[in-house]
Amino acid sequence: MQSITPTFTLSTYKNNVLQYILLVKKSAILMLFFIASISPLFASNPQALNHPNIKYDGVFYPIITENKVVFNRHLQSMKSDWESGIAGEWINQWVVCATGIKIRFKTSSPSIQLTFTKREGGGTIGNSPTNGFSVFVKGKEIQKSSSLNFSIQHPQPGISEIFEVSLPNLWAVDFMGLVLEDGYELDNPGDLNLPVYVSIGNSITHGTGQFVSSAKTYPFILAQKMNWNLHNIAVAGATLGWAISKNLKNQKVDVITVLLGFNDWKYTTATLQNKKSEYEKLLDSLRHYQPNAKIYCITPLFSSDKNGSAPYTLQEFRDMVTEVVSAKQQNDKNICLINGPSISDASMLASGDPVHLSESGANTLAQNLFIEIENCNLTSIFPVKPAWQNCIEIEKINPTQIHFKTTCAGNHTLTLASLEGKIIQEELLDVTSNNTQVITWNNYNLKPGVYIIKIPNPNAQLCTKFFVN
Repeated sequence: MQSITPTFTLSTYKNNVLQYILLVKKSAILMLFFIASISPLFASNPQALNHPNIKYDGVFYPIITENKVVFNRHLQSMKSDWESGIAGEWINQWVVCATGIKIRFKTSSPSIQLTFTKREGGGTIGNSPTNGFSVFVKGKEIQKSSSLNFSIQHPQPGISEIFEVSLPNLWAVDFMGLVLEDGYELDNPGDLNLPVYVSIGNSITHGTGQFVSSAKTYPFILAQKMNWNLHNIAVAGATLGWAISKNLKNQKVDVITVLLGFNDWKYTTATLQNKKSEYEKLLDSLRHYQPNAKIYCITPLFSSDKNGSAPYTLQEFRDMVTEVVSAKQQNDKNICLINGPSISDASMLASGDPVHLSESGANTLAQNLFIEIENCNLTSIFPVKPAWQNCIEIEKINPTQIHFKTTCAGNHTLTLASLEGKIIQEELLDVTSNNTQVITWNNYNLKPGVYIIKIPNPNAQLCTKFFVN
């Protein structure tokens, strides 16, 4: 066999050396990319989800472990309690949604990574939780996200701020992770110490039409305006059921709104007398579990839908609610009736939808409810007593005057403003400690509506609201 001797030339040698150098360079570049891609993993600081400085607001029955949080707005028994109005397999996908719930924490970390996963058996609207997550700092929305895995950029890195992350309304999620940058920790965000507000209802209150953001629902917006801690236990598809009240047993609740009836008229065939008995039982049980709560009963809102299965009209259901609540008011001074059609109209409905609110419609309803709740004139639950106690204490407000007393002598600026923030009157006050001060303004400038009084203090700001007829 003839042997073959390879031909070796200087040109071949140079080519081989060049190829080797290029291979080494490519390997080095790939290694740098690999190191860069994994470096955040080594520089990150994952937090246990049962960390005491992570607060879960707006949820009565969460399951919190180190690596996972399951958000349960309802007792497990509700799923099989046929007197709750939310029992059954078909509706469970909406029962387990997290509308109104917020995750609250405080940190100075320049970035925070949050991870969620779709809850098993939970409902979804659309291919993603479209703008379902909203991030708030100091009450201002700074970011939205449609991803189950997103990063929050600190608006002022290095300064410890409280972040609130509201969850989607019609996209059920579990919380799987919170990661800070290396070297940063969670600070104590403190307790809310706010009146607890529970909203009971069906899809209108759950948030159908505001896809899929809790922050755009009327209970969320109303709670922000009132400075309340929202627990939204409404469920899309819910009908009238007294046993939903069991969720409130042994809970601290200050305010309750009830908006039910459309699904009962639209889909059920029970008699109006049956619905009346159920509504009476619901109010009786709410009062039993929450003897001091303010209860606002809202009759069904405006709807352009004219076809219901029930042997009564939607207006007859409204009249029934009016009758029941009026009777309760004879012995219960903390229950109020709000006429739904008077605070809603066709312009507030989502496009092509005969019953659900648009985003702007939900905002308008919250504004209208704000005024109606003030006008109900139940025992005041605000302002919340400030941490600095009664340095400045408002004694009386009427459409022409404000009477207040202060233990902080000195100069104070009193501001009278509209609900939208427009300043109507400002006065610099030189006050003496413990003396009652009386300020008068021109009543003809105040149209009917809600107004705000602000009196700054070195430690805080006293703010209260009043209604002008």
